[in-house]
Amino acid sequence: MDVLIDTDTGMGTLGSDPDDGLAIALALVSPEVTVKAITCVMGNVPLSHVHANAAQLLRVLGRTDVPLAAGADRPLLHRRDPLRWLEQRAACERVTAPAPPDGPSAAERIVQTANASDGLTLVAIGPLTNFAAAFVAEPALADRVERVVVMGGAFEVPGNVTPTAEFNFFMDPEAAQIVLDAGVEPVLVGLDVCHRTHLSHAQLAGARFDSEFGRFVQRACADWLPDAGSDSGPHLYDSLAVAAAFRPELLTLEPAFVQVEPAAGTSVAWLPNRPSAWSRPERPDNALVATDVDVDAFAALFAERVLAQLDRSSASSRTSPGPSNT
Repeated sequence: MDVLIDTDTGMGTLGSDPDDGLAIALALVSPEVTVKAITCVMGNVPLSHVHANAAQLLRVLGRTDVPLAAGADRPLLHRRDPLRWLEQRAACERVTAPAPPDGPSAAERIVQTANASDGLTLVAIGPLTNFAAAFVAEPALADRVERVVVMGGAFEVPGNVTPTAEFNFFMDPEAAQIVLDAGVEPVLVGLDVCHRTHLSHAQLAGARFDSEFGRFVQRACADWLPDAGSDSGPHLYDSLAVAAAFRPELLTLEPAFVQVEPAAGTSVAWLPNRPSAWSRPERPDNALVATDVDVDAFAALFAERVLAQLDRSSASSRTSPGPSNT
């Protein structure tokens, strides 16, 4: 399957969430997936960091053949809280060298890739600013993509940036609503299922970190790797969304009408057979919301595909580009 990943890669900026990088690695080493392009958006870190981090990740995985495009460096409406967050993250040290953008913008790359593909899956693992810009610039894009998978939203659980808001939707709620209104019925992989996943110390116990990717992960992610004896570590939000793109059976999906409250970035889903004190708008379902996940099957897939890349002997046989993964 052809996939384009839109990301706010923090792996490479010290202290930042490494999950985007792990998710991209999962896509690149999965034989079911042909990564057509990666586009960058502000989010975990500023756009300049995102682009440099993604470029370095492609280098250490031996995948510089994958096109990389820079996109939005701020939310659509330039909201104060996200901009303040980005200013704070800009001061963080990174272990990656600047990588000047070259070629089409992210929105242009999204449209071009969809037009050149016979059924493209768009996967958003950052704020939805680039996807929104692409759908606004080319409304026919909705008919050109096969599926859209979004890591975003919190529906029946608390948020992770405010009591009610999930980070990606919070960073650009207007963009999230544009994607929901585009007519593509995105799969929303929200905190409801993502918080059931994590990277534990036991999963890493045998890792030697002696591949180029392993050394990069160890250097860039030291603050995030779980301590010895810990049964829980960072949640694998983005990796689950990427996995769901080519292993949809990992998730239980329910049709719903979803709205994003613009001032707070709160996502509300009217799910089947759920009581609600607020009447559902007279609107058709516009999304598929993940309400359950096969945690064991996902953990096994993540270990087989991603954790194996941390060691030289396993990574050497899996990261070289194949004929279809261009």
